[in-house]
Amino acid sequence: MSLEDVAVAFRESLPAESEISVFRIDALDRTGIPVSQANLLLPDEPATTGYGYGFEPIEAEVGALGELCEEVHAGKAVARIPAVTGSYGEMVRQHGRRGVVDPMTLCLSAGSDYTDELPLRWVEGRRYPSDESVWVPREWVAAYPYQLGEAPRLITPITNGLGAGFDHAHALAHGIMELTQRDGNVVSFRALDQGVVVDPEGIQDRQVVALMERLRADGINVTVKLASADMGIPDLYVVGDDRGQPVCPIQVTACGEASHPDRERALRKALLEFAGSRARKAATHGPIELLRSVMPRGYADRQMAVAMVEEEENRALEAMTDWVAQDAAWLKQRLSNSVFSERRRVRFTDLPTVEPAAIANSTDRLNLLQGRLADEGLDLIMVDLSPPDGPVKVVRAVVPGIEMETMSYHRIGWRGVRRLRERDDPLILGAPREGAKRVMLRPADEERCGGPAWFDAALADRIVGDLYPLYREPGTFSAQMRLRQRRERGA
Repeated sequence: MSLEDVAVAFRESLPAESEISVFRIDALDRTGIPVSQANLLLPDEPATTGYGYGFEPIEAEVGALGELCEEVHAGKAVARIPAVTGSYGEMVRQHGRRGVVDPMTLCLSAGSDYTDELPLRWVEGRRYPSDESVWVPREWVAAYPYQLGEAPRLITPITNGLGAGFDHAHALAHGIMELTQRDGNVVSFRALDQGVVVDPEGIQDRQVVALMERLRADGINVTVKLASADMGIPDLYVVGDDRGQPVCPIQVTACGEASHPDRERALRKALLEFAGSRARKAATHGPIELLRSVMPRGYADRQMAVAMVEEEENRALEAMTDWVAQDAAWLKQRLSNSVFSERRRVRFTDLPTVEPAAIANSTDRLNLLQGRLADEGLDLIMVDLSPPDGPVKVVRAVVPGIEMETMSYHRIGWRGVRRLRERDDPLILGAPREGAKRVMLRPADEERCGGPAWFDAALADRIVGDLYPLYREPGTFSAQMRLRQRRERGA
């Protein structure tokens, strides 16, 4: 299929009763990289938005529509596919231990009140590559809390691990790389940035080299940083010190992230996502009057009409509202000791990689990724969320033991404990104390990471502080709408 055909198929898979718009937003920046925004409005639901980027406009359009498909079809599938209610204990008694994912392996929040007898809603997935049936808590399948139709019991659903494509292997590999990306950087960047800068000498991708040079010439000093190389998969992120004049100050906080077994592909995606992040942050959190002047007529008013400001995560909304009221100099200073820090350097050519030919097709790529997970003792589960008709495939990858959301929602498992202990991080304690919460681990997993652990949640919150918008962002225009409310109250 051509990329134009892919864009058409993605769009045609979306609900017929929805209002869909796709438009470019890169005019909000000066990187020269095409960035597209795809929007879907359904009655009685918050607006859903996807973003895409690429060296060519069609790449950006496909990326935006693909992200939109992931989130929309996840919600439709969660409402459609059969679910059963029961506790983990009950499910094991019915399906056996291998037939049910233990929530204790799914990176629960430290101090969670979970027990094996807590009733949960479950949907069926399949292990890869064995195709065995396995039941997964529904909260780990939805993209957003509202898609559950009820309050989540254990976690805030997130989009991480979704994938879309035209075969299950492509979609599942995409979902895995999202998971390894978050897992690799969960305790090593943003507020916990370890300052590992990648020396770019030796990059083979000429488009990447040319873009980095062009950005620097235009006053955006791009820095490539290494989050981890766990499982032999480079996990990179790209930030940029904008010494020029951004359209919106919030753009100086942009970051692009990527995990891929081919280091060149990881860097390419991270750099393009950085450019996309600059435009996206302006389009999501920039001044509404500015956006009205560059976006399609009526778009801003329609988005504000469906915005659910009062239902936003309050910590994210208030912190981002503080940020959009600041200038670029203040934001850069706030990030100087974390996002823009440098403590040591590694060479790009020393990062692990694979030959592109070894993962040229989606099945080879999926099998390599699954093998790397297996080497770490991690299972791979796929929940099929594909629309019933048409060629588009959407999946949710679930990998028990993968880490995520440690500094935002205090979610941590045995691998996170092991990492923090290896660097003697004060966030992990061997005994309880005020402000610390017990890490929810099975006895066998406690042994794997050096014994029982307590996560100092109070310290984590102090470390993150007003950097919380680096972790969780409110919805489109929500921060600007709250800022307007503050000003009207004279706050």
